[in-house]
Amino acid sequence: MESDAAFDLDLNRDVVSLTADLVDAPSESFHEAHLADAVERALMGHQHLAVNRIGNTIIARTDLGRNQRVIIGGHLDTVPEHGNLPHRLVDDRLYGLGACDMKGGVAVALRLASQLAEPAYDVTYLFYDCEEVASEHNGLAKLAQADPAALAGDFAILMEPS
Repeated sequence: MESDAAFDLDLNRDVVSLTADLVDAPSESFHEAHLADAVERALMGHQHLAVNRIGNTIIARTDLGRNQRVIIGGHLDTVPEHGNLPHRLVDDRLYGLGACDMKGGVAVALRLASQLAEPAYDVTYLFYDCEEVASEHNGLAKLAQADPAALAGDFAILMEPS
């Protein structure tokens, strides 16, 4: 499932190309480490973000002293592959494993995290594992137990389309 070779995400790519890169990175539930590694490396290069990792959950935060905090979250895992890798573009649409749920949303959040250095509100970006499986494995629930402060905010947006 996972490749041994490290790969890098270029957060300067347009959101469709970045989504395609994410789709082509296998990350079936319980096998997200390779993608989590790439997300962590990509975000570490941005000085306006404090980046932390708990398991295969990546937390990136601005700490600008704003009065409010927005949380933007999305999961890195997908359901099992079923002939839908690699991605494909048809007309103006991108198809592939997790394109809609949820790698498109992750691409948007990654672009925001990398490009928005001076947001009006402080922002916490969460990229977590094991959403597509039983709730006892959910990375967001594990984060709530391991570091509840990481989830503290005034408003949250889950990039899940459904």
